[in-house]
Amino acid sequence: MSRPVEVVSVVEPPVCPRCDGEGLLSALVAHGWTNARGAAVRGRVPVVLCARCDSGDPHAGPLITWFHVHGTVTGDVAEAFTRLLDQWTGHLRPPTLDGAALEADAWRHGEL
Repeated sequence: MSRPVEVVSVVEPPVCPRCDGEGLLSALVAHGWTNARGAAVRGRVPVVLCARCDSGDPHAGPLITWFHVHGTVTGDVAEAFTRLLDQWTGHLRPPTLDGAALEADAWRHGEL
């Protein structure tokens, strides 16, 4: 199932949260869950395309290669970039919610 994705445009490359290395691209992926009261909780979580961490992903690999060859998006390569971006974002999944970490953070901030 494809999720709504917003590509983030920044001057500096994003930092990969998995390896702390330089990422190639950052996107905001829609996610959500149903809380204990049965209400839907919706939000967006950043996902970074990383040459090191994502090189084995068959959906990310072609986009990583594209970045190594072209570097930036220009008019003459925009169509190929868009096609590869759609392939990658069509298979993105937000990181799994860590309920224990979320609860600990809420306690730390006095919300529980």
